[in-house]
Amino acid sequence: MNSRRQLLWSLLTAGFLSACAVPPARVGEGLAQQASAGGVASFDLSARFSLQFNPPSGQEQRQFSGRLQWQHGPLGDKLLFMDPLGQGVAELQRPALGPVLLQLADGTRREADDPDQLIGEVLGVPLPLGELAGWVQAIPGPGALMEPDAQGRPRRVRESGWLLFYHYGDGESEFSRLPARLDASLDGVLKLRLSFEAWEPLP
Repeated sequence: MNSRRQLLWSLLTAGFLSACAVPPARVGEGLAQQASAGGVASFDLSARFSLQFNPPSGQEQRQFSGRLQWQHGPLGDKLLFMDPLGQGVAELQRPALGPVLLQLADGTRREADDPDQLIGEVLGVPLPLGELAGWVQAIPGPGALMEPDAQGRPRRVRESGWLLFYHYGDGESEFSRLPARLDASLDGVLKLRLSFEAWEPLP
């Protein structure tokens, strides 16, 4: 693992707690209505996350967990990765036009035209940010293989080499079509869990 990759992993793992279960996501009414109709153009979400990286033999297994604040809209994306106390560790800015910027807590900055490429260079495996905005709303992309649950919601989805499992809160409210948790894995190399805490639509 090169020095830049080691730096990011050491920053992200410093002081992070183990991932834990959280209550079903609190969902803004407008977002729930739009999600059931096919997703929203803009949202602000908070989530606990855990990431486990199982590299090829000869490399050290790594895992960390923390919090994610994500603003998504037509002008682009801003993802802030934090420790459990809310201190920023890394920030990824993806404008609608122009290069993607990754900035670490020590001031290190990286730029790339493709966010997946940038994350792949740093972590060694890509995170599909292009699809993730739909995934967190339980909206599979075109060509995805989807197995629904008894209510017709996506339960198990295979897309772009990833296997996604959705978990929903109890009840029959209008919010129940949005997931409370997403478990995603890529060929056993990368495992990502997002436990959603809050959703809000943005104007």
